[in-house]
Amino acid sequence: MTVAGSKAVVDNSRAGELGDVLRTLREIHGVPTGGVVAAIEAAIPAAWSQLESSPPGVDVRLDPETGELVIELTRTVVAGEPATDAEISLERALALNPDAEVGVSVRELAQLPKPVAARAARLVKAAIGHRVREARRERLEGEAEASRGLLVASIVERVEGGTIFLRAGQLQAYLPREEQIRGERLIRGRHLKVVLMESRPGGGEEMLQVRASRANALLLRRLLEAEVPELAEGSVVIRAITREPGERSKVAVESLRAGIDPKGACIGPKGVRIRSVVADLNGEKVDVLEWSSDPAELVARALAPAPVLEVHLDQAAHRATALVASPSLSLAIGKEGQNARLAARLTGWRIDIRAPEEES
Repeated sequence: MTVAGSKAVVDNSRAGELGDVLRTLREIHGVPTGGVVAAIEAAIPAAWSQLESSPPGVDVRLDPETGELVIELTRTVVAGEPATDAEISLERALALNPDAEVGVSVRELAQLPKPVAARAARLVKAAIGHRVREARRERLEGEAEASRGLLVASIVERVEGGTIFLRAGQLQAYLPREEQIRGERLIRGRHLKVVLMESRPGGGEEMLQVRASRANALLLRRLLEAEVPELAEGSVVIRAITREPGERSKVAVESLRAGIDPKGACIGPKGVRIRSVVADLNGEKVDVLEWSSDPAELVARALAPAPVLEVHLDQAAHRATALVASPSLSLAIGKEGQNARLAARLTGWRIDIRAPEEES
C-alpha cells in the first residue's frame, strides 16, 4: 500500500530564474520547452542514483510557465534506523501520515540536496546543450531547404585546397572546384553571388554545409531574374539556357505579353542589365536571343553573332544544316567550336555549319 503525503510546491527559491531560462531557450534558441522540462525532470533522479547506491524513488514535476519545481521522495517504512536513503523510520513516517506502517511506501516533499543539485545541474547543462545544438541544426536545415536553388549573397571565409568556404547568412556553404568559374580568383573577404544546392552534415560548430555553385546554369537564370523585372513578374520567360562557365553562355527568351521585346528587356537600356549580370559572372559573355518555336529559326538565332543565310532540317536524324557565308564561318563555329557547341545544346539539334558553296 502507498500512503501519499500532502502536495505543495517546494525548492522554488529560484523558480522565476528557471522560468526565464525556459523562455530564453524557447524564444531565442528555438528549443521546445517540453524537451527541456523533460531533461530537468529526468536529470534529478539520475543524479540521485549516481550519488546513492540505494536512492529513494524520486518524482520531479516542473511547471514550464512559472519554473516551480516539486520534488517528492518515495521511501519504504522500516521499524528501526534506515539503512539506506530508500528507507524511512516508522517514527518519521508517522509524522508525515498517521496511517503509516512498516513495509509500506511513504511519499514526502523534499528540498534538493546540494550534491544532488550540483550533479543534476551538470546533467541538465549537457542535455540542454544537446537540445540547443539539435534546434540550431533543425533551423539551419529548414533555412537550407528554403534557400535551395535560390540566389544568395555570400562572402569567402577561407580556402582549403581546391574548396572555397563561404558564409551565406546563417549558413556555411562550400564551393567545390567543379562548381567554380574557371580562372576566377577567390580570396578571403570577397563578396560572391552563388546559388545554393543540396546540403550535407558539417563538422564541429558547422552543423550543416550547403553545396553552392557558380558554374550551374541556374546561377545565370537567377541573376537575370534579379536584374530583369519582366522575368521576375513573368511577362518574359527563359525557354532555354546553356553555359560554359567563365567563357560564354546563351539564353533564349520569349515574351508572353504583346509589346514587350524579350531580348531588349534582358539586355536593358544601353545594356545596363546584361552588363550587371556579366560582372557577377566574372566577365562571362552572355548571348541573349529571342526564342522561336520554329526549329530552323531558333538554330539561326542561336548561332549569333554569325549571320545565318539558311537552315535545312533533317527531322529523322534531328540534324540541322546551317548555311553561313564563308567570311562568317569561323564566327559561327566559334573558338574551338564553342559557339556551335552552345547553339546545339540550346536548341537540342545537332548542327552542321557549312558555306553555301559546299551545298552545291
